[in-house]
Amino acid sequence: MKKIFLVLLSLIMMLGLSACDQIDELFAGLNPEVFAPDVTSGEAEFIDMVAELKNTVVALSNTIVENNNEVRRASGIIIKKEEGALFHKYYILTSQYVVAGKSSIKVHTTPTENIDGTVLNVKTDYEQDEDIALVWFESSKNFDVYEVSRYSGTVESLNTRFIFSIGTPLSLSYYNYVTNPASIMGYDGNILVHGTNLNFGQVGSPLFLKETGELIGINVSYSLTTGARPEVLINRAIFINRALDLVEELI
Repeated sequence: MKKIFLVLLSLIMMLGLSACDQIDELFAGLNPEVFAPDVTSGEAEFIDMVAELKNTVVALSNTIVENNNEVRRASGIIIKKEEGALFHKYYILTSQYVVAGKSSIKVHTTPTENIDGTVLNVKTDYEQDEDIALVWFESSKNFDVYEVSRYSGTVESLNTRFIFSIGTPLSLSYYNYVTNPASIMGYDGNILVHGTNLNFGQVGSPLFLKETGELIGINVSYSLTTGARPEVLINRAIFINRALDLVEELI
């Protein structure tokens, strides 16, 4: 009798364990484990590259009193530094749009700090393919500088390459946001036409090659909306070689 009892007890325990396993499987099915994909080495390199590039980009603003206190916002990239004993002089490439014919504008080096900047090539009238302004400011702080150089290839060779931009859209709350990677769709003379997502405040922002971080252009216009429907993203950037042609005598 004792042996029969032990056998029955063993069977009951085995059935109980089996039922527990089935219950565990049921709950596992109801709450599946979620595994985030690992960051690839290429993605990690891109993240590190963007972090460095963001330190070279600033925001700019200009209040146009003559036009009902219109506030124009733009972005720009620091391309040169002249060392000084107490103050250093920095040069920014941006758009004539934010200058609006004035000789001074605000340079926002962080979302909460700004410095007066001086425009070196003030223009009251310009064509879109010459929409480049050079601004300088002085500071005792050390800001990162993008060591700009001419692109070794042609405008045509950039067609279909993947790009992205860094700038401050809409307000300083979005200081130095990175746009989504997109491609260059074509070119028009010295103008690169591309499809990344630019907004108000990102005119003057730098356009980079996604794979290398090389500066290939300065954004000068972006798509607007028609009614309630957005247009296809057709943005324009001046080829960096042309941009440097326009300011090389000033730097």
